Amino acid sequence: MALLSRFSAFEQLGLLFLRVGSGLFLAFLHGKGKMIALWNHLFRAEEWGFPDTVASLGFPLPLFFAGVVAVVEFVGGLMFAAGLYTRYVAALITINMSVAVYRHLITDMRYELASLFLLIALYILFRGAGRYSCDRFFKTDTV
Repeated sequence: MALLSRFSAFEQLGLLFLRVGSGLFLAFLHGKGKMIALWNHLFRAEEWGFPDTVASLGFPLPLFFAGVVAVVEFVGGLMFAAGLYTRYVAALITINMSVAVYRHLITDMRYELASLFLLIALYILFRGAGRYSCDRFFKTDTV
């Protein structure tokens, strides 16, 4: 039985590394740039091309949805890494990445990274944040 508990501990550690690594990558390699661009667009009147991309996909209110994407990728990525309200955040990341994969597929762009984020978010959505998370500490995993 001790061997099985060791595997469980390794599984929980692996889940922690997966969640933290992917959340930080999403936040800092994708969301941070969008958040800075959103901030500069709203408060410094700088141009931001991402809402045009969102509009080209047929979304109404492209600035609003571009802002939602920026917040989900940055703030959601940080919350995902911390394991805070993880299943809710994973659901938002899943939706976000589904649209990203679709966009990349219709424009012949590389879709592998968006697909990986989508699959990781789906896994965490169904699995939960795990033992080493803020959800476990604060008992916020209610889904």
